[in-house]
Amino acid sequence: MEITFKKFTEKYILKFIAWSQRPHVRDTWFQEGHEPLTMYYEKATSNNGYDYPFIICLDGEPIGYIQCSDLYAYKKLCPKTKGVFTNEESGTFCLDLFIGEDSYLNKGYGTKIVKVFVDKIFKDFKAKKVLVDPACSNKRAISCYEKAGFKFIRSEINGIIECCIMQFIRANI
Repeated sequence: MEITFKKFTEKYILKFIAWSQRPHVRDTWFQEGHEPLTMYYEKATSNNGYDYPFIICLDGEPIGYIQCSDLYAYKKLCPKTKGVFTNEESGTFCLDLFIGEDSYLNKGYGTKIVKVFVDKIFKDFKAKKVLVDPACSNKRAISCYEKAGFKFIRSEINGIIECCIMQFIRANI
């Protein structure tokens, strides 16, 4: 099993739309108050200087979506910051993902994907810390992140729901 990440481009938008209609994605990612679906089209076609969207591939087949954001750049470049990560220091990134293909759910792929992607963030983006903010009610996501090495640091309301703020800091080797 090889996990790779391809840059999210216009060619993946129809697949992304199909995934967004699946209940496990729609009910987590596209709740009222969260970013609208069209925001992701913009991410696929522009470079805002802080969001880095990718398609998750397993053995070359697209199975989901993942993104990381440079939170320091977000603070500096975005005219209207929002959410729980609006005042982070240089080298701090966050990630978010979903597996869109139902047949890959509940089989441990999420944890493997997160581990590989966190390595990519540290290597390619020179991150010092990676944060996530799953809904406190999303036990499956929290478990995935814990298995990947993230530690709970606090809970916080993001303006819509209560989130569990978790971090991954790589030990100096």
